[in-house]
Amino acid sequence: MDKERERYYLDDMFGEHLLISNQADARELGSNVRAARAILNSFPEVYITIRPHRIHLQTKNPEYTICEQIGDRKGICSEKGVTAGFKSAKKQGCKVVVIDLDEHSLQVDAFELSKYIARRKADFITGAISECYVVFQGNAVRVNGASMTRVMIERELNLL
Repeated sequence: MDKERERYYLDDMFGEHLLISNQADARELGSNVRAARAILNSFPEVYITIRPHRIHLQTKNPEYTICEQIGDRKGICSEKGVTAGFKSAKKQGCKVVVIDLDEHSLQVDAFELSKYIARRKADFITGAISECYVVFQGNAVRVNGASMTRVMIERELNLL
């Protein structure tokens, strides 16, 4: 574990719950830390690692490990961006998708957003994606298209 600690440092706010690689993508580090803190603010039992930046075969590596599952943050410009975000995350080998509504200052349209997340039901059922966090204004909710209906997802999004 000592060698691990040399390559990662503890976040000032969340300590061991948020480890940050010394080789994290500097261009996205601020956004990645902000979104990770929002998740931890809402789900303090979660552990997140911001991974080292690597590009492999023209594909950017996922930014996070969340509770031992690979995940990536998707800063979408509109609710329609959910589809591309999920497809990209699957291509990267992610099991967790973080939908970041703060990246482009979106408002939460819970009805529209819930439609697009619910349409990814097959990704959840097949196990391609196991969890989805939605981040907005320092908070997060966790939604799952396999176990939640569109209405349940909308209800959860309205908590943001």
